[in-house]
Amino acid sequence: MRPQEVVERGLEMLAGDRGTVLVEQQSAANLRWANSTLTTNGMTESQRVHVVAHPEVEGGWGAATASSVVRTVEELEALVEAVRSEARGAEPAQDGADEVGTQPSSPRWHEAPERTSPDELRPVSALLDDVLPEAATEHFGYAEHSVSASFLGTTGGLRLRHDQPAARFELCGKSGAGSRSAWAGRAGRYFAQMDLTGTPGEVRRGLAAQANRVDVAPGRHRVVLSPSAAADMLVYLLWSAGALDAVEGRSAFSRPGGGTLVGDRLASAPVRVGSDPAAVGLECADHVQDTVSSGFSSSFDAGLPRPATDWIADGHLRSLITTRYSAGLAGLASTPFVDNLVAGVDGRSGTLDEVAARVGDGLLVTCLWYIREVDAQSLLLTGLTRDGVYVVRDGQVVGAAGNFRFNDSPLGMLDRIADAGTPVDCLPREWADWFTRSRVAPLVIEDFNLSTASEAV
Repeated sequence: MRPQEVVERGLEMLAGDRGTVLVEQQSAANLRWANSTLTTNGMTESQRVHVVAHPEVEGGWGAATASSVVRTVEELEALVEAVRSEARGAEPAQDGADEVGTQPSSPRWHEAPERTSPDELRPVSALLDDVLPEAATEHFGYAEHSVSASFLGTTGGLRLRHDQPAARFELCGKSGAGSRSAWAGRAGRYFAQMDLTGTPGEVRRGLAAQANRVDVAPGRHRVVLSPSAAADMLVYLLWSAGALDAVEGRSAFSRPGGGTLVGDRLASAPVRVGSDPAAVGLECADHVQDTVSSGFSSSFDAGLPRPATDWIADGHLRSLITTRYSAGLAGLASTPFVDNLVAGVDGRSGTLDEVAARVGDGLLVTCLWYIREVDAQSLLLTGLTRDGVYVVRDGQVVGAAGNFRFNDSPLGMLDRIADAGTPVDCLPREWADWFTRSRVAPLVIEDFNLSTASEAV
């Protein structure tokens, strides 16, 4: 069945109960290489159907959600019936709300879903033809192009679709019998629109700088976070900025004694962190596609418009991620989660190299990995540096230190931003499986806590 047919039939099967049907269809083409040899490549396709039922129950609206692969009308009917039965026996949902108001159907609602193909990987293959034969370096990496098409319909009359192309490229080089390792990554919509040609040079320069080892003791250091490393910290900040957790006193955005920190200054510098579904090159769905309720989602909000939002502006917390329910509890505007991130400091510009030159003495951290939360109340995170921590003296990279475990908070580091560059499209390495649409500036952070040395390469 076509996705649109699944939506229409599913809504009919709800038979008077309120609800939502969301069909997600994805195609992906990928390449993987190791030891300078292509190892795997292929195409995958998948489809999943999500059904939400909101029947009227005593005291409000029930809620239940189920997801499955659906191949036949009979399988769809069984899925809908299971959801309706569960929802009718449920307690009233605390986030129950009126159906989202109608709006014009997406102009391409009836068209077939977009798909990718192996042809999208041709720019990557051409680059690898030049890079992999290099004898001095062993190369490892991964490239993927995917297109996710979503079709959302509600019993209230919404018919919304979104096609999301995404391209991801990672190149890692190893030398010195594996003792040195450098990484470069890119993200975008289509490889043909991306400049991948600079990535081999980034890896070569990193490996060359690592030939000179400079011992640096753990401790608090002035660091330059590359756009990728800064994005990894700020993406987690965004994921933690739910209004419900804040108003219930369970997050770093909670105000002691009650309420949230919205309106408070978080940074002395004019830091800006925002999201915009229409940001050129970072386009994402302009409507809520949630089918389950959580700390910052509500199944009752499916189809709600997602506006451009400043989470932080001029160093002040302006918004938290809300549902209609949590917005009412917190007394905040409706600002649903948006699947991209733009971050920088107003009035600051420059490339990563230019920012490093301005820093004087410090450490340049290229990327982070294995990030985990230590304390939700302070948003303290821990993790490891990886693939190059470079020592900067008098504005010049003079060598590389070993790797470190860090313990720091993306919320706390906002007020320790000493300089920043121009936001650039980047790949948050740790979160690349879930979040790729980032435009983030390199950031200079004072007293970043590189707590212990790490043997990781």
